[in-house]
Amino acid sequence: MDFFNDEIATPSTQNKENSDRLPKEKIIPQLIDLDSFKEIGINDYKIAWLGHSAFILNINGKIILLDPMLGSHAAPIPLPSLERYSKGLPFDLKLLEKIDMVVLSHDHYDHLDYPTIKRIRDKVSTFIVPIGIGNHLRSWKVNDENIVELNWDEKIIIDDVELTCLPSRHFSGRGPFNRRTTLWASWAIKSSAIKIYFSGDSGYGKHFKEIGEEHGPFDLSLLDSGQYNIAWKHSHMFPFQSVQAAQDLKSKFFMPIHWAGFTLSMHPWDEPIKKSIEYATKVGVKYIAPEIGQILSSNSLDREFLSWWERY
Repeated sequence: MDFFNDEIATPSTQNKENSDRLPKEKIIPQLIDLDSFKEIGINDYKIAWLGHSAFILNINGKIILLDPMLGSHAAPIPLPSLERYSKGLPFDLKLLEKIDMVVLSHDHYDHLDYPTIKRIRDKVSTFIVPIGIGNHLRSWKVNDENIVELNWDEKIIIDDVELTCLPSRHFSGRGPFNRRTTLWASWAIKSSAIKIYFSGDSGYGKHFKEIGEEHGPFDLSLLDSGQYNIAWKHSHMFPFQSVQAAQDLKSKFFMPIHWAGFTLSMHPWDEPIKKSIEYATKVGVKYIAPEIGQILSSNSLDREFLSWWERY
């Protein structure tokens, strides 16, 4: 696939004054009935996107959160420019009584959110994180016995769910003086119900093909496809690269993530999904494009998705 020269420096990705960098109004997510979400059959799953890179999963009855950045701003202080697009969350966090696992990819503010961790820490059985992130959690009064830190290529199995910490091409740090002091990672989540790849943040690289060879094929790959810029080409993917990564990973379905949450780059807010669909269609990669809060299961991946972003 040779889209690079045509697409990596398009005007929209470089235009700071672009009026489409924000939705025209707040996104209204679909509401999740948590009681219904918890009900599941044997060898089954449910998935709901919470915006940006956050997900709630039910795999064989285990409730798992991926990068649960559920706060109002992607920053340590409420900067208006980094406010969440959506009008509230798909569910009331107070009603989520038990969380079996929280999986984190790295410690940037748009993925690891202190207010969220503070609200959920006493409900979580196990935090599964790359090496070093445990220090953040312990400083936020998460009990040490509830934290599992893994290096790349290490794994943990909890009941039927196997989680493997894998490479990504990114960096870490929550301030100017602690860059690269914690590990960043992607994750393979395997069970009898579904195999998921979660990229966290990553630039494109050979690690996708290597992961696909060793851990694929994947039923669903959740891939960083937004907040790109030519200056960040080694740490975030352009949509055409995400589609290539989906192929490298031997993905049955591909979902663009890291968009529809916050404005962190200069492209139009909905360009990641439009470009991802364009490239996926060109090369025959199956994609999913659910609304925030829309519940997906084994019988609802292979279907037509409405272009819901056009409402905003």
